[in-house]
Amino acid sequence: MSTAEESAQALLAILPRINQIMIAELRRDHGEDTTMPQFRVLGYLAEEGSLILTDIARRRHVSLAAASVIVQALVERGWIMRTPDPDDRRQIHLQLTDAGRQQYEQVNQRMLANLIPLMALLSDDEITAVKTALHALERVLTGEIQTESSANDL
Repeated sequence: MSTAEESAQALLAILPRINQIMIAELRRDHGEDTTMPQFRVLGYLAEEGSLILTDIARRRHVSLAAASVIVQALVERGWIMRTPDPDDRRQIHLQLTDAGRQQYEQVNQRMLANLIPLMALLSDDEITAVKTALHALERVLTGEIQTESSANDL
């Protein structure tokens, strides 16, 4: 088994455990109706301030229809508001409401409160290795590096 394959297997084994921690916190106050995709959309809006539906669909790697379903659920909860673009009536901007921002920050803080003690069990070298690996994975997953074949196409 290659190092890449071993790493992929390890990643697949650990991600569900991390996801369980996150989902448990997310659903603690909001029940089974709250999903991780909804939470991530709140996170995108907390980071960016305002996005259009196309931006959310692209970030979630889903269709506009699927993104619309996620957004509509959040609008119905009062966590997102829609604002027409004054310069382009076809565009609707999405922003967090005060309640949405509060929900996102509250759940995010509780998720961190569960993960920080686990990270504290690691040695300094292990924490450095985790940070390095996460940075590398983010870079690869967001497409910041070119594959050898695409580099040859230039």
